[in-house]
Amino acid sequence: MRPSPGPVVRLKMAKQREWIDGKLGVETMTNRTIATVKTWRGPVAVTVTHAALAVALLVLIGGLVAAWRIGRGAEASSARGVIPISPEIEEKFGIRFTQMAVIAEGGMIDLRYRIIDEGKAANFGHYTETAPMLIAEDSGKIVDTTLMGFHHHNLEVGRVYYILYRNTANAIEPGSKVTIAIDELSLEHVVSW
Repeated sequence: MRPSPGPVVRLKMAKQREWIDGKLGVETMTNRTIATVKTWRGPVAVTVTHAALAVALLVLIGGLVAAWRIGRGAEASSARGVIPISPEIEEKFGIRFTQMAVIAEGGMIDLRYRIIDEGKAANFGHYTETAPMLIAEDSGKIVDTTLMGFHHHNLEVGRVYYILYRNTANAIEPGSKVTIAIDELSLEHVVSW
C-alpha cells in the first residue's frame, strides 16, 4: 500500500488541479474526474490555421527557390555552352570554336572547332605557337596537354573537328569561364559545358 502524500505534495496537486480545472473545465464526480473542453471550435478552426501556415510556408519556399534560380540562371544558362566569336582567330587560323565540354567525369576537355578556310587552318595546332591553350579564368590554371586531335589530312570547309585535352587537376569544371589562347590571340569568357 502506498503512503499518502505529505502536505506539500497535496498542495502542489491541488494547484495543478486548479490549473487543469481552469483550462479544461473539470468536473469532479465521486472519485472520478471528467475533463470537458470549455469551448470547442471544431475541426474547421484548426484546419484554417494550419492551411494559412502551410500557404505562407509554400509562398516563402517558392520565393526562395525562384530567387535562387533567377540568380543562378542569369549567370549560368545565358552563357553556358556559348562560345564567343573571334574575328581575329577566324582571320588568322581559318577556324571558329563551336563547343567546349568537360567530359570523362571531369578528366578530359573536348574542344570543337569548325573549318572556315582550309588553307589557313592547315597549320592550326601543328606547332607549339598555334596549339590552343586553355586557361581557367578563376584560378589561372593552364590546360595544354592534348590527348587527341590535330591530325588533319583532308580539311573540309564547314566540318567540325575536335581536340581532347587532359584536364590536369580538374582545372576546368562544367560552367567554368575559360580563355582559349592561341599564339598572341585569345578568346575570353568561354563557358564550358
